[in-house]
Amino acid sequence: MFRYFINRLVLMVLIMLIVSSVTFFIVRWLPGDPVSLWVGDHPTKDQLEVARENLGFNKPVYKQYLSFLKNICTLDLGISLRTRQPVMLELSNRFSSTFELVLFSMLIAFLIGFPMGLISALKINTLYDYFIRGLGYIGLSLPVFWLGMILQLIFFGVLHWLPLQGRYAGFSFLDTQLTFNSGFLLIDSFFSGEWSLFFDGLQHIILPALTMSLGVLGVVLRTTRSAMMDTMNEPFFKTYRSYGFKHGEIIRKSAYKNTLVPVSTVIGLSFGLMLGGTFLVESIFDWPGLGQFSVLSILTSDFPAIIGVTLLYTATYVIINFLIDIFYALVDPRIHQ
Repeated sequence: MFRYFINRLVLMVLIMLIVSSVTFFIVRWLPGDPVSLWVGDHPTKDQLEVARENLGFNKPVYKQYLSFLKNICTLDLGISLRTRQPVMLELSNRFSSTFELVLFSMLIAFLIGFPMGLISALKINTLYDYFIRGLGYIGLSLPVFWLGMILQLIFFGVLHWLPLQGRYAGFSFLDTQLTFNSGFLLIDSFFSGEWSLFFDGLQHIILPALTMSLGVLGVVLRTTRSAMMDTMNEPFFKTYRSYGFKHGEIIRKSAYKNTLVPVSTVIGLSFGLMLGGTFLVESIFDWPGLGQFSVLSILTSDFPAIIGVTLLYTATYVIINFLIDIFYALVDPRIHQ
């Protein structure tokens, strides 16, 4: 187990190094002059030269790269050329917002997709199975940007049930005192007893979370169904039946556990898919997170911010999959043997 843990940890560090290096050189090849963004409109040649020297862009690329690796080790991602704030500060202010949205979306996808996949497998070739499989196909086929705007049109424009965009209404923070501060709005307001803020945040997160979760729900549903069907065809399942165990009892005691391994793989991969989906979803719903910050950084050629966001996305994705690998080893000890 310890050797398996170390191997995964080394692989995680190697992936981070490769991604950071590739990102650094790709960003350097992007069109546009980031120095002009730093100096402002109508700069003189002398101003550009001074700014280029202060930012380190006058050095050879290999020296910039070595300095970049050194700064990463100290968690120094530089200064955002657009906001003039440390990139690490900008990311930390927005990370909790994006992570809360992704976790809420993943929770919806798993809590709905997993039991529906089980029902579909247990009632194969019935009306329930056809309906659930059809729902999975729909979830996989709908474009995120189209789905987000349709949900806004229905639940805000027609029904007036949910807010159009944002993370919370401005008045919700009036006269509130959060005694619990984790950065996650729903958790903080819940444990602080600020119920008006909690329900307001819950209303605001529903539409973007549904938009992000529907595609992943389809993947979880289909994977669960396939894994359960494969498990029910295994020899041990038939052996249990021959010893007189009831079908439902075998499902509860053994089949669920065997189904969790492939579903966990999908959840880990889907987490990265959802992180990538925040670029569109946060722009559509004006969600103040990393996706919206990334779009603005790319449009303005804010190189330090682009690199910082990429590294944070990669680190989050790699860590989540690292934890899932450890979960594999706990669920099925054969994996690390």
